[in-house]
Amino acid sequence: MNHNKTLPAAIVLIGTLLISGGYAATATTTDPIGDFSFPDITELTATASEGDLIVVITCTDSLIDEHIAGAVFIDADQNYTTGYLDGTGSDYVYLYDVIDIVYADPIKSVTINDDTVDPNTLDVTGNQISITIPLTMLGNDDGDMDIFVTTHTQFAKALHFDRAPDSGVLNTLNGSVRIPYPGNSLAGGTITDLAGDSASPDMTGLDVDVENGIVNIVVTYNQNVEPDDLSYGEDLTGWIFVDADQNLATGFTNTEQAPPTYGIDYRIEYAIGRLTGTDASITKIDYESDLTESGFTPTEGVLLGVPYNDATFKVVANQVFLGIPLGLLGYDDGNMDVVIDSFTLQGSLSGDIDSVPDFGCGALDTSDGSIKPLLNCTYPKVTITDPAGDSSGFGLDGDDLTGVDVCSAGNVLLVTVAYSSLSLDDGAVTTVVFDTDQDPDSVPDYSFIYFMYEGNLGANIVGDFGEGPDVRDATHLITMLGNKMYLSVPAEFLGMTLGAMNIHVETAIEAGDEDLIYDRAPDTGFVSIGSPTKGDLNHDGKITPSDAAIALRIAIGSSPYDEAADVNRDRKVTSLDVLMILQAAVGNIKISS
Repeated sequence: MNHNKTLPAAIVLIGTLLISGGYAATATTTDPIGDFSFPDITELTATASEGDLIVVITCTDSLIDEHIAGAVFIDADQNYTTGYLDGTGSDYVYLYDVIDIVYADPIKSVTINDDTVDPNTLDVTGNQISITIPLTMLGNDDGDMDIFVTTHTQFAKALHFDRAPDSGVLNTLNGSVRIPYPGNSLAGGTITDLAGDSASPDMTGLDVDVENGIVNIVVTYNQNVEPDDLSYGEDLTGWIFVDADQNLATGFTNTEQAPPTYGIDYRIEYAIGRLTGTDASITKIDYESDLTESGFTPTEGVLLGVPYNDATFKVVANQVFLGIPLGLLGYDDGNMDVVIDSFTLQGSLSGDIDSVPDFGCGALDTSDGSIKPLLNCTYPKVTITDPAGDSSGFGLDGDDLTGVDVCSAGNVLLVTVAYSSLSLDDGAVTTVVFDTDQDPDSVPDYSFIYFMYEGNLGANIVGDFGEGPDVRDATHLITMLGNKMYLSVPAEFLGMTLGAMNIHVETAIEAGDEDLIYDRAPDTGFVSIGSPTKGDLNHDGKITPSDAAIALRIAIGSSPYDEAADVNRDRKVTSLDVLMILQAAVGNIKISS
């Protein structure tokens, strides 16, 4: 639900009056005492007066002779989708740092959006930080803006800090506190993982919830993971995979489970240790890149913490705590699929990785706390075998095909390609050809091409996608496991519908300007799959009330979409489809395939 929520904080609108012909308003919000060690904010006051924005931060203890730092995040246009920093809505970030020098005046460093400004705009007296910013430095704003502030004692950046308000922003004009983009308030879910199922690191739990526009993540380990308790070489890494839109068709990678089921839009990465240090960041698609417009998915890194944003990360004993604003996840509503992998430097070399949920078991669905399973065939599988050793490349380059399996899982086509051997340094290119109009004399409609490059697996789909480029990145749609490649191809990559089609697979190596074909499966002909029989959802060759019951589960969202249930062909399954299947089951109507 998207709504603005006013928090029950102690918010007082101090006054509104005319001063020297200017409009002055003072807004105040309090912050809990003791929620941060030092500097601990107790009150935030903002005043727009006589052409200035005056911000006063009051703390519990004296700030004199101490190193303090922090930032004022200012959303001048009160639009959370715009700003100097992506994901915060802040048009201006006033960054300050005060370093105490013995027998000398403190050194003050002040910037706005990385540009140095007069340090006299900052004053520290007793337990208060006073900041005066001319509105001319804020785009000649009228003084009606949303702000939040942070304090800490770190150099460069901080992942653990005090914040006021604790959640949301304070409006400088009317004193209200609101969550600009609250998303859904979700209990999320908790997964308990078996202790001892991994040597190191050994995760025992994952907790995810969404509240006040923040995704709160707690990862529990079976051992203390604070940096000082880790030996050299035991530096720990965590990768939290987030399918924010719960859509396989989008994303830049997957969770390496087979078959690919989750299109990962964001990967939250953290490191803990003596060599790597303690830090966190997010990898996401770089939508500003020209390559993105060409159908590829280049990625970029997003630093977390002040001064970049208000994401938090801390390690306490055997637990890792992260707070990720929804703005950093594309202003998602909070419904997402989540998987975490954790490993050490040594484990990354040996392949010793712990996963929650366990590898192959799916992902945590934060919308209801359930574990969403991997895709599975909902339509009979077609299998062909290919003789081992018939490749002209002798199987030395990932070129000797031994079999192909094809089936559909709702609106996703699952293809498994087996080889006699497969490794990350193989040089052969594999092409899965989809002839969706079943015309062998025409150019193939779609081709799924994948390859190894410097130990990395890459993939593209070539075809007619209407508007836009004829090539789409498909790396997130393929997983290598053992001597098999698992492909999950959504219908939108194959002309929007999964109808009857012919499929074949071939391996090749580049030889000059041409490709030298190594192997083909089948050796001649095609793997032919038919259109799903409309209404026959349990594939027993007839339409019965059992099929209507399956369609009902799809209609209410408890089962995945199945094209065979869309009997009225409107690309969705509703109660109308359920009724039509039920009518067909009792012989009142006939459903055309």
